[in-house]
Parts: sequence; C-alpha cells; structure tokens
Amino acid sequence: MDSTLNISALIMAAGLSSRMQGNNKLLLDWKGTPILHHTIKNIVSAGFREVLLVVGNHEKEIRKIADVFKEEINILFNPYFESGLTSSIQCGIQAASDQTKGFMICLGDMFLINQIEFKQLAQFHITQELNDQVITLPKVGQKIGNPVIFAECYREQILKNSDTQGCKFIVQANAAKVKYFESLSKHFLTDLDTLEDYEQLKKSAL
Repeated sequence: MDSTLNISALIMAAGLSSRMQGNNKLLLDWKGTPILHHTIKNIVSAGFREVLLVVGNHEKEIRKIADVFKEEINILFNPYFESGLTSSIQCGIQAASDQTKGFMICLGDMFLINQIEFKQLAQFHITQELNDQVITLPKVGQKIGNPVIFAECYREQILKNSDTQGCKFIVQANAAKVKYFESLSKHFLTDLDTLEDYEQLKKSAL
C-alpha cells in the first residue's frame, strides 16, 4: 500500500437497505460481481494506510465477498448495526490505528468512485493547510457528495455522537474547518437507495 495516504478508510457495509424491498444493495450484481466488491477493490487499490470494513446485516454473505481481500482489510462486526449508521462509524473509528491522520467514511454502495478519484480526494485532504483540523467533502457543481474525510482530531466527537444517522451535525458544528474537493465526477453523488435507483443505473451503463 502507498503509505503516503495516512488515512484510515472505513467502509460501511452493515446497513439494513430498508428501502430495497428485502434486497441487500451491497449484494446486487454489477458487471458480474457484487457492488460491495467494487467498492472494496477501488479503496484498497487507492493505497490507504488501512481499510476497515464494518459488517452487520447479512454478515455471512458480506464476509464471503470480503474474503478476497482478507490480506488487505480488517473486518469488524457491529453488534448494534440495527440502531443506525452512526454505530457502524463508531465501530470503525474505535478500531482505527492511533497513528492515522484521519478517517474516510465511505458508504458501501459508492462503488462507482474509482481508485484515482479516491486517491485524489485523500491527497487533497492531506495537502490542506492545517490538515490536522480539516473536514473534507467532495463537491460536484453545487451538490455535496460523499465520502467525507475527518482529521484525526474529530475521533472523540464522532465516538460521542448521539445522532444515529451519521455525522452531519459534526460537520455543521465545524463548518469553518470544512474544505471542498471540487470534482466533475458524478461518482461522488451516486449511491443506491432503492431498486429503482439500481435499475436506472444499469440502464444508463448500457
């Protein structure tokens, strides 16, 4: 791995996919392999300090996908995955190296972001002045995307976060420290919430 990306990449793969009509979106097929496989592969290839995969729902199936990368990632089980995204984020943060300079929190279904885009986002964060205090978000036009990168100094704030649906209030409370990685790539805006999203994306890829 490229040790210049001294950031811990956290992949959120524990969710319920509650709007997917009984399907786990991370297990859906994309060009012959599950969506989650693409996300893991692209993040591993980008060269982060460490990659932490947080699992919960459909644990057995998710682990089977991740087994291909077992030498390159750490798999963590979140026993509280049903309580919401934040519990999985906190699970990853707790396990991250104390030598890391930051945390990239990536949703497991952001599989279109490629290796180069992940690397560019991380390098942008690292090269910011006072990067030990920065929160980095991708921005495409006027739209804010994902993943978000938090400097290591936000570890305790994230671990104490009581909002079950993520870290948006931490971002808002530290708005002066937010830097935007401006990109033309809509990959930073694309995730899957419904089967309709999935079917539409398949059609557009033809």
